[in-house]
Amino acid sequence: PSPERAAAYLRHADDEARHAQMFGKRARKLAGEARRPPALGPVRADSERLFERLGERDFLAFVHVGEERARQQFEAYVDYFRASGREREEALFSAILVDERRHGAYTRALLEELAGDPAEVRRALRRVTRWELGRRWLRAGRALAERVYVLATLTVYVLAAPLALLVRVARPISRGWRGVALPGAGAPSRTAALERGGE
Repeated sequence: PSPERAAAYLRHADDEARHAQMFGKRARKLAGEARRPPALGPVRADSERLFERLGERDFLAFVHVGEERARQQFEAYVDYFRASGREREEALFSAILVDERRHGAYTRALLEELAGDPAEVRRALRRVTRWELGRRWLRAGRALAERVYVLATLTVYVLAAPLALLVRVARPISRGWRGVALPGAGAPSRTAALERGGE
């Protein structure tokens, strides 16, 4: 990216880190008021390296879609907290909403600049929307697979325990060596023994 776009991305990342700290601080305060230990650990960022995976244009489209979704949700939260008379939460979400609106506007402007064509902007937005749906599908599948694995493992062990007891009752374990007669192999005849051993 150009130095100007790189600086905008860095400012955006800094805003998001500040938002996480604001939410964490408010969560700790609420936990203290409720006399409960904070449920959140330290805030730690992870990385899927989406810029490299998607390329700059599709990454901007992805961020724009996310920022617009966040803006709509935060507007609903502000309205809810205002109606509920919860001024601190309303102020928190209102402050963050200012950044979310700015993020939505700048990502749209940069996306239009990079795409150069309104049709390409629409294609990029559709492409990342489909990609995000696929990613959600895979995450849901992974979460479901983990639960199915745990359930199947527990089922096998729960069913195997009584089966093992039934096998022990039906075929008790005997100690020591046991001779097993092979089919068709009887005791050697006297004449065969004489022929072999010793005339």
